[in-house]
Amino acid sequence: MGNPVKLLSCFSPEEILPFLSEERHVIIIIDSNVKALYGNYFPYPQIEFEASETNKSLTQIGKLTEQLMEKEADRDTFVLAIGGGITTDVAGFVASVYFRGIRFGFVPTTLLAQVDASIGGKNGVNSNGFKNIIGTINQPEFTIMCSAFLKTLPVTDFKGGIAEMLKTFIIGDQESYFKAVEILKRAKERETKNSQNSADSIAEIYPFIVKAAAIKAAIVEKDMHETNERKLLNLGHTFAHAIEKESNTPHGHAVAAGIILAAKLSVKLSLLKLEEAQIIENDFKNLGLNTESPVPVASLVNAISKDKKRLGETITFILIEEIGKCFKHPIHIAKLKEILYDLS
Repeated sequence: MGNPVKLLSCFSPEEILPFLSEERHVIIIIDSNVKALYGNYFPYPQIEFEASETNKSLTQIGKLTEQLMEKEADRDTFVLAIGGGITTDVAGFVASVYFRGIRFGFVPTTLLAQVDASIGGKNGVNSNGFKNIIGTINQPEFTIMCSAFLKTLPVTDFKGGIAEMLKTFIIGDQESYFKAVEILKRAKERETKNSQNSADSIAEIYPFIVKAAAIKAAIVEKDMHETNERKLLNLGHTFAHAIEKESNTPHGHAVAAGIILAAKLSVKLSLLKLEEAQIIENDFKNLGLNTESPVPVASLVNAISKDKKRLGETITFILIEEIGKCFKHPIHIAKLKEILYDLS
């Protein structure tokens, strides 16, 4: 059993402050875009962070360490990360290594971060274009889910989060998958002409956001170090990380394409019914999610072969038996290229 994963929920930034009332020395690491919108809600010293895959690096960890020292951060300092998944990954990593580890918490402000990236204790940075190669597994004191941030989230970023939320339901909650898809379809029809997400749509889908986060938290508590069940959360991600490395596709959109590839691979290996894979692909298309990989097969295989989940000459993929049930399946790298050409 791993450490408890503490999820908290609120509906406005003001409601976050009571959770910090007993902390003597708080320093905030905040995404620069989020700071412009919400920074004034948090009366603590702030370190502004420009969230990008380029800044998810050891070089940036060094810069943040210097800024913590300038603000006289000590062993009793509490770091609060406010931003998307890149921000929580980086802030969690720097807090985990600063003075050999100080306490920290997360306020994820994107849908992707709320349902996935900020939950589970994985904190890390990229190296040489490969995702999360260097990092720690260290739980935040808490993760606070605040629905208000999603109202100002760009639609394209919201869609990326949808892919991660639906991934969680494909893994283990068939009923929530179909209910969430129907709500999201209605929301999409209402908001085709809008550049932001309406309060009504956020309120309608938010219980499913909380449910997806709770499902991941429960899996993490059973398998903190990803020796068994937690590996299921990688559905679509072996493909997605390769797509990200070889293109400029944002993570959530790469995950959407990765899930479709995983579904097709499951069909190819006679593990999933074709009709079930088509349901997933049609749902993703109707929601405006990415269903095609922009990366040539040869490049995809080359990137996958260097994935951190590789073990000897095999890579374990998470494949789909049906919506709501997935399993681990090792594939020999030598066979992967042939299989992927067939899928394309």
